Amino acid sequence: MTRPVCEERRRRITCDRGAATAEFAMVLPALVLLLALFAGAATVGMTQLRAYDAARAAAREAARGEPQHTVVAEAEKRAGAGSKATIRTEGGYTEVAVVIGLPQPVSMILKQVESSATARTEGS
Repeated sequence: MTRPVCEERRRRITCDRGAATAEFAMVLPALVLLLALFAGAATVGMTQLRAYDAARAAAREAARGEPQHTVVAEAEKRAGAGSKATIRTEGGYTEVAVVIGLPQPVSMILKQVESSATARTEGS
């Protein structure tokens, strides 16, 4: 089936029917992909902020001399499910590192985010 040739200016409008729909259908997948990339970047950014906040709060707890199990529990509570906190004490300073695994769609690109905070232990 061939499309009729539009020779008159008035008929040209009717020959272009559906062109905007076809153009939109071509652009729509790119827009969806762009939206998915923005959502993934936002997920990584928010998770990184959670990891930083958890490490910072746990380092404050450790600086006050709280027991290690309390510090780890505080870090993992603030970081959320799927997080792991580790503590290292050296020379009057305590470093708390928090690792959070990312959700499935994002984890195909980046598996986890990590943040650490260091605080001077009181009384040192």
